Amino acid sequence: MNADPAEPAVDLTVFSVELVDPESGLFVSLTAAGNGAVVLDGDVIAAAPIPAGGLDPLSAGAPLSLETEHGSLEVELGPAGEPIAFAGGPTGRREARPVEIAGELVERGRTIPLRCPGVVHARAGGPEPGALRRDLTVMLADGGLLCVAATGPAGAGHDDEETVAAISHPGGYIEFEEALVSTEYDGAGRQQRATLELRPESADIAVLHGAGSAIAGCTARLADGTVNTALFHWSLDGHEGLGRYEITRPGAA
Repeated sequence: MNADPAEPAVDLTVFSVELVDPESGLFVSLTAAGNGAVVLDGDVIAAAPIPAGGLDPLSAGAPLSLETEHGSLEVELGPAGEPIAFAGGPTGRREARPVEIAGELVERGRTIPLRCPGVVHARAGGPEPGALRRDLTVMLADGGLLCVAATGPAGAGHDDEETVAAISHPGGYIEFEEALVSTEYDGAGRQQRATLELRPESADIAVLHGAGSAIAGCTARLADGTVNTALFHWSLDGHEGLGRYEITRPGAA
């Protein structure tokens, strides 16, 4: 169900942005105090930690500008739909805002024009330092948006995590009463496949099922842990989509 419009306003801080351009094969995922990755046709062309507060200018509508190893990314972010919101305890209060990306990628002297969907993620509160974090987005081909966020203590399994989720819906969005995520990993501990079971609060709305698999990704080892970032292809009850599935594991890198 939609958030109560009478709830007091909460100051949200942009902590992550992602964009996917199926035509060029570009995938960008940036998380403040986490990992930054730029992937083109499955190859990582830039990867570096993003400092805390590194995405703050996006809150004021600033363009996104990045240097890659052999070029640059310059894009503007414009509104592309109503945001969805969802909240938990340790997970904090979240908002995901669909945006339209317009600009260009320059790679090894080649200029690639871009016009594609993206998502800007903001939150108030959120996981404590040292927590396990999972962030999952599905940008559906029909323009819909699904977001899932989970957090738990270091070493936690899915059963020990708090998981919250919401999906866009005509006239607003729907928060799920129960969100179940099951993940398969490769030998290096990187997410390769996942399934979703999302149960709305209302019995009048069907349970949503989904399955996804990794297309590309990278691993970053930070001072306080490891971040695995992957682009997934998803199918949600027959509706196709793309989006990031990122897992941050605390501990010595």
